[in-house]
Amino acid sequence: MTDISKETLKKIKNEQVHPKPRWYFLTRNYFYWFMFSFTTALGGIAFGMILLITSDLDWDIYPYLGISLPEAVVISLPYLWIVLLIFFLFITYYHFTHTRTGYRYRFIVIFFLSFLTSALLGFYFYQYGWTETVERQLRNRVPAYQRMVYNRENQWTHPERGLLCGVVIEIMPEKNRLLLEDYLNKKWEISSNQARVRDNMPLARNQHIKIIGHQISESVFKATEIRITRGYYQLIPTYKGRD
Repeated sequence: MTDISKETLKKIKNEQVHPKPRWYFLTRNYFYWFMFSFTTALGGIAFGMILLITSDLDWDIYPYLGISLPEAVVISLPYLWIVLLIFFLFITYYHFTHTRTGYRYRFIVIFFLSFLTSALLGFYFYQYGWTETVERQLRNRVPAYQRMVYNRENQWTHPERGLLCGVVIEIMPEKNRLLLEDYLNKKWEISSNQARVRDNMPLARNQHIKIIGHQISESVFKATEIRITRGYYQLIPTYKGRD
């Protein structure tokens, strides 16, 4: 027996080193696979939220705000969810490399496959409306969330620049007027006699609409185009005075 072997055996004996049982390594491996799957799913939610928010914005109205499309992209990107997606991808990479065979793969391979999996999951969550549920819960339970993400309300709440959105609370066809409550709970009288309703859809109470036009006074707005909001507009609380 070599001197190194003797020294090793002596050290094991003196320090009372015992081999770890097999179940320890199995449990450890399963834990890292579970965390890998969990953080991949979180990455999927983050990617789905990016899809939800960016697809809900209207990219043709930025000239009304006096900015270019590149500036609009910079303003509108959901940086919160982009940062979270990148964070979850790195956490996913960390957990995968700690699995039994994870060390064999290069960083770029693991990162790309994790991103691809999260993207596919995110598209699935978006298509089936699960990201809308997440959005609803965040709006209701985290008051600061509204200020952290640029969304449709931020985009359309500029009456001084000809953009307004909110909920229809009353229709007065004989006067060609609407009463609207915006997302800051301010009531507006909308002159709609020359307004074009996109897709010729009928207007109704409690609809969420977006209006292009110009502000006449403190609470009067003249509409030239009305768009009936689709998608996840129902996440925003409707007018409390509805029937």
